Amino acid sequence: MKWARVCREEAHGLRRGAWYAVVGDAESDLVLLDVNKSNRPASRSGLVFADVKPTKWSVVRRNPGEHAALRASTANLGPVYGVCPHCRARVAIAHDAKEAHCPRCKETSEVDWDNPC
Repeated sequence: MKWARVCREEAHGLRRGAWYAVVGDAESDLVLLDVNKSNRPASRSGLVFADVKPTKWSVVRRNPGEHAALRASTANLGPVYGVCPHCRARVAIAHDAKEAHCPRCKETSEVDWDNPC
């Protein structure tokens, strides 16, 4: 099974930085993703793919002027935050954190600072 992560603002309804299972990729420009047990199409150009489910926290860096960054700041996330690889929860993370603990699923995992989106 392949996995895909949204790394662009244009992916409506998908959480940037979250990993989703790929359930179909036969069409050249669209990919079907499993989003909460529902198949959702997404543009291939806005995705990053992995052959195995990643286990590290995704780091999302937002431009403070973006609309989504304003939503993130109202959730006390700030312009840089993490997305849990297990449950897709968003959490504010310190800029030097090696690991992060998810308050939702209680898992602790390494933070992937090398591949932000």
